[in-house]
Amino acid sequence: MTTAAAPTALCGGAAVPRVVMLSLHTSPLVQAGQGDAGGLNVYVNALSRSLRAAGVAVDIVTTSIEEAGSAEQADVVTVLEDGRRVHTLAVPAHLLSGPDGRPDKNRLVEYVEDLAARAETSLAGCGEPGEQIILHSHYWISGLAALHLADPRRPLIHTMHTIGRVKRERDPSSREDPRRDAAEARIAARADLLTANTQHEADDLHRLFGVSRQRVGLVKPGVDLAVFHPPAGSGEEDPRAELEGRPLRLTFAGRLQPHKGPQVAIEALGVFRTMMPEVPLDLTVAGQQSGSDALDVATLAEAAGVGDLVRTAPPMPHQDLADLFRSSDAVLVPSYSESFGLVALEAMACGTPVLAHDVGGLSELVGHKRTGRLIGSLDPQEWAGQMRWLVLHRRAWNRYSSTASATAQSYSWAATANAALALYRRLAPARVG
Repeated sequence: MTTAAAPTALCGGAAVPRVVMLSLHTSPLVQAGQGDAGGLNVYVNALSRSLRAAGVAVDIVTTSIEEAGSAEQADVVTVLEDGRRVHTLAVPAHLLSGPDGRPDKNRLVEYVEDLAARAETSLAGCGEPGEQIILHSHYWISGLAALHLADPRRPLIHTMHTIGRVKRERDPSSREDPRRDAAEARIAARADLLTANTQHEADDLHRLFGVSRQRVGLVKPGVDLAVFHPPAGSGEEDPRAELEGRPLRLTFAGRLQPHKGPQVAIEALGVFRTMMPEVPLDLTVAGQQSGSDALDVATLAEAAGVGDLVRTAPPMPHQDLADLFRSSDAVLVPSYSESFGLVALEAMACGTPVLAHDVGGLSELVGHKRTGRLIGSLDPQEWAGQMRWLVLHRRAWNRYSSTASATAQSYSWAATANAALALYRRLAPARVG
């Protein structure tokens, strides 16, 4: 990649209209599972890469938090090897300082007008005069900034990724910025189109914001099938189908915060140990503490009596994460809510059955008794019962594994890009792709 402080030096004319993606809350290039980074990062990075591979010029606008005196306190444009341009707007760390002294990314909302103006300046050096641009914003803070950039020549498509009100419906203890509800309602009302990961999310947009069905397009996330695939040589007799001589291997991957439910997985492990003390098992928790309500995995494991069974791992690159999933008997997704559930799809693509909370996008993605088991509550007793079921029904596990990997084959980032392009064409039919 190449980097420069002057955007005009990096920008050439584009043969097709540009898509400008705004991801201010977190950079799509950051490792998922680290800090605020999660499925949104994977989605923006993979979708923009697939769009670029389809011949669409793509700019990504994001932010970086800079400490006082940093040499990087300047807006920078980076050109990636595939031609995507990343406009990184520097934000001094002290402007985002929260009550605990650490940066609070939600405080970006106080500077969206300034960020939008700086994005305008950075983008002005790219593309052709008068060309049409499609704005595609991700998450509510980016949506607010995009409203300042949108005009008839630059229509706006917005992807919520999560909806604040939905999170609180499923998890009343969830702490959300008090400005979020009004912001999401404003974005829903003013965006030209909205995307939904699942039909369930489309229904939520209609139910909560009164968005007409015609203004919502289904754009399902994908999975990198070249990375996330079953173990070599697996098939009708997956080597993981037998437990003799080894422990039951379980995995949780994601941000370590209560809403994602790692505490449910750990408490369920403790219950399972009392149910079947003769069965050796281990749980890998891969991720990083996130936000002011972060969880201490070691303390939780000791409290549940499974300190010797829980292994922690940092956020992993996709290849390492896929290796972990391929070595696992099941991936646990005990989130209070998920608009989609990308971790579940990645596990399924590896032929690994999923135990998931029966909620939101997980209810559509995970086939109950086909690619895993959907669990109707977050009661650790019920989750432990499903772990016990996996031990007692290994032939069923093998069927789940085969069906999971086959199901995942219908998801790809190229298909996601095609669905997004179909929406872009609705806004600029003569110019896109």
